[in-house]
Amino acid sequence: MRLRPWSLARPAAALALIVVSLLDVHGLLLGLGSHTRARDREMARVDQELRAAQPRIAPLIARGDPNALDAALRAAMAATSATAGAAFSGDGRILMALPSDGADRPWVGPPPTARFKPGEVGHGVSADATGVDTYTLVRTDAGPVALRLESGSAELRDELRERRQLLVVQAASLLLLLVALSLLAALRPTAAADPTPPTALLAYEEAMDRLRTQGEAESHRHEDERRRMEGALRDKETLARAGELTSGIVHEVRNGLGTIVGYAALLERESSPAQAAHARAIREECETLETVVRRFMDFIKRETLQIAPVDAQRMLSRVAARESRSRPGAAVAVSVEAGLGIQGDEELLERAFENLVRNAREAAGTGGHVWIEARRDRGAAEVVVSDDGPGMNAEARASLRPFVTTKAAGLGLGLAIALKIIQLHGGEMVLGDRLPRGLLVRVRLPDEAADVR
Repeated sequence: MRLRPWSLARPAAALALIVVSLLDVHGLLLGLGSHTRARDREMARVDQELRAAQPRIAPLIARGDPNALDAALRAAMAATSATAGAAFSGDGRILMALPSDGADRPWVGPPPTARFKPGEVGHGVSADATGVDTYTLVRTDAGPVALRLESGSAELRDELRERRQLLVVQAASLLLLLVALSLLAALRPTAAADPTPPTALLAYEEAMDRLRTQGEAESHRHEDERRRMEGALRDKETLARAGELTSGIVHEVRNGLGTIVGYAALLERESSPAQAAHARAIREECETLETVVRRFMDFIKRETLQIAPVDAQRMLSRVAARESRSRPGAAVAVSVEAGLGIQGDEELLERAFENLVRNAREAAGTGGHVWIEARRDRGAAEVVVSDDGPGMNAEARASLRPFVTTKAAGLGLGLAIALKIIQLHGGEMVLGDRLPRGLLVRVRLPDEAADVR
């Protein structure tokens, strides 16, 4: 007996429901595993940073006075990029919280002395599963003190959001299958019915094809993102190890350069004109190497922000004047909106804009022009540095990274140092074309502007 397509529709739909249910469960398990790995990576990062900061924090806590405890809590928060923190006595009584209106949650569970040993670091997941709570116990003469640091994680928030979206898609696919099965159960074909598949089954098959395509695309996107994040993590770990190694090497090199410069200066003063010229060449080359070493150290060292209101007009004018005096080059014009202020570390921001202005003047050359413009823009401070030099092609702008330069004698660190400092402030730096020619660097600092008038 030949089976008609309609007689196979219900078993096929039931089988599809089972398969999709299994795929949904598999996707849910993968999502949970991905969230767990992201949480473990965040815990490992905070653990490493807090252990490295303990030698600085423990002496402050041991002093026992409130000011020292406040300084210790702030140092721990800065070291781990925590958004909130609190200090507790050995029996779980709260001593201090930063910020005072958001981190004063009481200690939950057994007291600190029952949960941790002195110097031990423990972790937990925040209540909304988007961050990590880190704990450590320090013993003092006045009694043990426990610190709790609350760190938010953008990676954990993104993972949680993507899991919720995936659950919505999975629920929609199951609901669609249940509707299709209900329609198949309700319909009874007659003997004279057309042997072609019913409209509901065709719609179901089309919907399943669309869902399958969408699911495969999401899987590929998640896999690509995972590879990208793992590669970025490996690069950061490699740079951290290289930074520790080269810091020691650079220290020894700078000592040797200082000795050579001193002897060269002595020979320059006490030798014949010909020999003095050679000594001067040695000294100038050593000073050039010293500049290279100093800029390299500026890039690899770990900065700590000292946030305060910054007068944008005064800072940018000082940068323009200093760069114009230090070396010949393009003329610099400064235009700043009256009263514009920035919340940030003035010394670091000044260093970032010095690098941007120096690069612009070198690109524009003698006879060229550089413009610095700053204004408020949608709750942020926007600073634009532009020049009328040869500019930079799109490929070079997209591959902005240390030690990549378009200048014959460049180090490739100026833009990289500026970008690092801007990102430390939570800002962004975008490179673009200036018409009719030249390069335009747009810096946005998202901190709320402070009126300095």
